[in-house]
Amino acid sequence: MNKYSFLLLIAALLVAPVAAHAAQFSVVGPRALGMGGASVAAVNDSTAVYWNPAALADFRKVDIRIPASAAIRDYAGLKTTWSDINNIYSAGLAGDPAAAAQLQQMLLDLNKPDSVTNLDASGGLLLSIPVGRSAIALSALGLGSAEIIPTIDTFHLNTSPTLTATNIALNDSAATGIGIVTVEPAISFATSLGDSIFIGANAKMIYASTFIHSDYLRTGDYSTFISNLNNSETKSNKASVDAGILVKPVKNLNLGVVGRYLNSPSFPITGKVAVQQGDGDVQISTLPVTDEIELKPQYRAGVAWKPLDNLTLSADYDLSKNKSFTERTEDQTVAGGVELTMLNEVLSLRAGAYKNTANTNANVVYTAGLGLRLAAFRLDLAGAYDFKEQEAQASASLALMF
Repeated sequence: MNKYSFLLLIAALLVAPVAAHAAQFSVVGPRALGMGGASVAAVNDSTAVYWNPAALADFRKVDIRIPASAAIRDYAGLKTTWSDINNIYSAGLAGDPAAAAQLQQMLLDLNKPDSVTNLDASGGLLLSIPVGRSAIALSALGLGSAEIIPTIDTFHLNTSPTLTATNIALNDSAATGIGIVTVEPAISFATSLGDSIFIGANAKMIYASTFIHSDYLRTGDYSTFISNLNNSETKSNKASVDAGILVKPVKNLNLGVVGRYLNSPSFPITGKVAVQQGDGDVQISTLPVTDEIELKPQYRAGVAWKPLDNLTLSADYDLSKNKSFTERTEDQTVAGGVELTMLNEVLSLRAGAYKNTANTNANVVYTAGLGLRLAAFRLDLAGAYDFKEQEAQASASLALMF
C-alpha cells in the first residue's frame, strides 16, 4: 500500500458517520482551554496525544508536560435543592400546604430534561520526542467524567394536607450518579507524508474505574450519596486506538481531524440504580445491577490559521454528537479562539469561547488564558466561565520544551 492509499484509508476512517454515545470531548491542557477548546489543528505541544497525534510530527520539539484540568456543568443545582428537600422532610413539613407546594415545585424543576450535573477532570504526564521527520510520544493521561441526574417520582406529587396514596409525603424521587475514571498509558507515533501532510496514532491501554449509585432524595443526603457512589467502584481494562491527520494546504493554514476510542471499548459497571415505573413511581434496585459503559468514537475537526507569525486563530467542531452516559443530554461543541505571543513566546495571551450546539439551553462559555516562558520552562493557566453560574473550567500545566 503506497503512502497516498494509506492516507485515504486514514481519512475515510476518521470521517465515517457515527451515532456516538460517548462522553463529552474534554478540554485537556490550558493552551487549548484558553483558546476556547479549539486545538485539533492548533496544538503545538505534547497534549497532541489527546488533541491530534498527527501534530506530534509537526512541532518537532522535545516536550515534557504535566497538565491538569477540572470542569463543572451544573444545570440542576442538585446539591442545594437536595438539602432544601431534606429540610422539609426532616422537619415534618411535607403536610403543610405552603411547604408541600414548595417541595412540589422543586421536584418539578428537577424533572426538566436538562436538569443534569456533569463533572470532568484530567491530568497526566506527557513526553514527546522528534525523530527525524517523525515523532514518538509516551504518555499517561488520566481522564474522569461523571454525571448526576435526578429521577423524579411523578406519582407521589399530591400536595393535599390529607395523606393519600399519592401524597407528596411519600415521594420516592432519587438521584443517580454515574461516571468513569480512566488512566490511559499510551505510545504514540506520528510521521509526515511529504511537507504538508502528517498522520499519527496512539496505541493505549485503558485502566478504568466505573461508578454508579442511586439514593432517595427524601431519606438520603448529598454527602452520603457521593460517598456511596465512590464505594461502587468496578475496575477493568481494555486496549484502544486513536488516530489523527493534519494537512497544510497552504502556508500558515492547518486542517485537522482526530478520532478517539476508534474500537468502542466498553467497561462493566455495577451498582444500585433508580428506575421510574410505569405509573411514575420510582424504585431503587435492592441488589446491584450490572451494565456497561461504552466509549463510542469521538470525532472532531479543526482549522488553525496564522495571519501573523505571533497570532493564531483556531476553530473546532465535533463531527460526532456525543450522548452522555445516561443518554439524557447530548453534546456537539463548536469552539473558537485566538492566541497572541509576544517577546518570542515569553508571554502568550489567549481568549476564546465555545457552545454546545446540541442543547438549545446551553450557554456560550467564554475562556481566557496566558502562558509564560523562561528559557525552556513554561507555565500555562486558563479558565472558562459562562457568567450564569452554570459552567466553569480551570486548567494549568508545567512544561519543559526544547
